[in-house]
Amino acid sequence: MRRCRVVALLLAMSPTVVAGDEPRLLFIGQDLDAIRGYLASGCCPAPDGLTAYLSLYNLRSKADGFGGLGLNERGEPVDLEHSWGAGPVNAHRTATAFGAKDLAVGLDLTEAARSGAIDAVLAGTYDAEIDHLGHLFAEVPGQVLLRIGYEFDGAWNAGYEDADRFRRVFRYIVDRLRFGAHAEGVQFVWQASASPLDDILDGEHDDIRAWYPGDDYVDWLAFSWFLHPDEQPATGAKPPTARQLAQEVLALAETSGKPVMVAEAAPQGYDLRRLTRRFTGPLWDGTAGDGERMLSEEEIWHAWYAPLFRFLHEHRRTIRALAYINCHWDAQPMWGPPYQAGYWGDSRLETNRELARRFSEAVADWRTGN
Repeated sequence: MRRCRVVALLLAMSPTVVAGDEPRLLFIGQDLDAIRGYLASGCCPAPDGLTAYLSLYNLRSKADGFGGLGLNERGEPVDLEHSWGAGPVNAHRTATAFGAKDLAVGLDLTEAARSGAIDAVLAGTYDAEIDHLGHLFAEVPGQVLLRIGYEFDGAWNAGYEDADRFRRVFRYIVDRLRFGAHAEGVQFVWQASASPLDDILDGEHDDIRAWYPGDDYVDWLAFSWFLHPDEQPATGAKPPTARQLAQEVLALAETSGKPVMVAEAAPQGYDLRRLTRRFTGPLWDGTAGDGERMLSEEEIWHAWYAPLFRFLHEHRRTIRALAYINCHWDAQPMWGPPYQAGYWGDSRLETNRELARRFSEAVADWRTGN
């Protein structure tokens, strides 16, 4: 009977026009410490959902923390909170312990540590891992927004540069999950980085449509948002702005009738507790972590938060979800000194009462469409 329902769902699938009165969703992440700090403080709006990250290749490996799943190879909850150096993760705990309805999942497929792994997925080697995701999805009270191979256009994500292969592995995972036991509540998300840094690294501009797996395989489109939308690097490079890159995603979404998610958003380079701004990296503004400037709450708000919420309002019919990263980046080995992945700072809203108040008001206005 379940298989019949899934087949009927597939036959009924077709692009639909995004409805302007659909709810706008707030997600908070991206690790358990970030979530706990945000919720315990009561600083800001209750989220509709929370964010977790998984490594597909390690989902059944105890030695690798079950890939952050929070379930063992038999689908049983484990107490382990795994970390790759970017905060503790346990997706099952994220989905069940905090009372949030929805779960946004970043599913990592990169090959930096596993050359040829995507080809192995396509050959069926990881079918058991894909099926294993169903144990998590069955525990989520609301919907799962599954971001397969997130930031596919980012030069930093080894293995995604072959656009044809990326399309095929995206479709493979979707097909496998759709005919599984627990896929009915899953929304499949195609997320671009929309980052000018990618164009700088590549030395050219990518046409993101080359990675698009097709309307029948995508429920949401998404992009990341870390910079001021109109900022240009201090290095003399002239890549498309973050605004222009985000608008490319929006244009494709409007053509296909899909909603859009800002799937990763944080004020890179800012420390909300110390009220500072530092250089993020040599490709953009200078040596990562140098150039510290003191700022006021007003300056930080107008430099990063206000442009984000203006953009959300300008595209309020299409952008239906915002995932804010409420993270003390500088305390995490992956993101902290010596800043090999750039300087990120501290984006925890609970550390600054004034910015938390403004964020809360802006989210309330956006949710109601004001």
